Amino acid sequence: MNESTFNSNNPAMRFLTNLFNIFWVNLLFFFTCIPIITIGPSLCALYRVCLKIISGEDPMVYHEYFREFKNSFKKGTLLWILVLLFGGIFGFELYGIYFRDDLISSSLSWLQYPVWVMLLIVVQIFLYGFALLAVFENSFKNTIINSILLSIKHIPVTILLIAIWLFTPLLVNTFPQTFYGVVGCEIFFNLALRVYICSVFLHKAFDLKKIKITKGGVAYEESYDDLIEYIDDKEKDSDADSSEEDDEYDEDDEEYEPDELDDADEEEDSDEDDSDDDEEEFDEDEDEDGEEGEDEESSSEKSEED
Repeated sequence: MNESTFNSNNPAMRFLTNLFNIFWVNLLFFFTCIPIITIGPSLCALYRVCLKIISGEDPMVYHEYFREFKNSFKKGTLLWILVLLFGGIFGFELYGIYFRDDLISSSLSWLQYPVWVMLLIVVQIFLYGFALLAVFENSFKNTIINSILLSIKHIPVTILLIAIWLFTPLLVNTFPQTFYGVVGCEIFFNLALRVYICSVFLHKAFDLKKIKITKGGVAYEESYDDLIEYIDDKEKDSDADSSEEDDEYDEDDEEYEPDELDDADEEEDSDEDDSDDDEEEFDEDEDEDGEEGEDEESSSEKSEED
């Protein structure tokens, strides 16, 4: 059998690998959503894994999912509570306007327009907010603002995302007999598949392109995260090389220091030798003076005797 059939870069193997990863992450998402309140961080983790798959990476699904679940637990939970709370309030108001005349008078039907606007803002935050938390480090306030701005900037993508999320409810509403089959697909596969399809469009909206780089004469396509890690490694290597050069320079300086000390010692020795020579010359002068004095004394003594 051809070895290229089981190569990880083979399109068929890549498709099967992604299919299994989507199935696996869908089960993780389903079980972590059971407490209901944890749906927010679960969505962040699900978007994180799906966006990595879209980027051409082969993530370790279990570790990647729970690492993002832990990192985005606080912000993801708070965002989910806000979406659930305000979405429920505005949805109930629209229900009262359209289906409960006893709750809201027909004269107040104009209130539906600001309610629709507020509900649309909640939908925009739901479509983009959890994915932004999964990809970018930002404050909670800026995440909400960026969600609204991105949804306005990419209106076609926003419409497609709404259609993707509403597909299953509309299908069940149109064909009630498909309810159990749809629920089974949602549990085992369809939740992650829906987020995966949304991630295809969000990947372009977030401008998460892949960059071609060359390592060792071989061309690779890297995502921004991997590229940043590659650049950081390069910088660390360059810093290590510069530190090694500095160490070599210091060693050279240390090697030069003994020579300088030897030169200083030689100069001191030469100074001492010069001083010794001066002392010897001074001693010889004293000896000569002493001998001359002795000769003068002996000659004076001889003259007295005479």
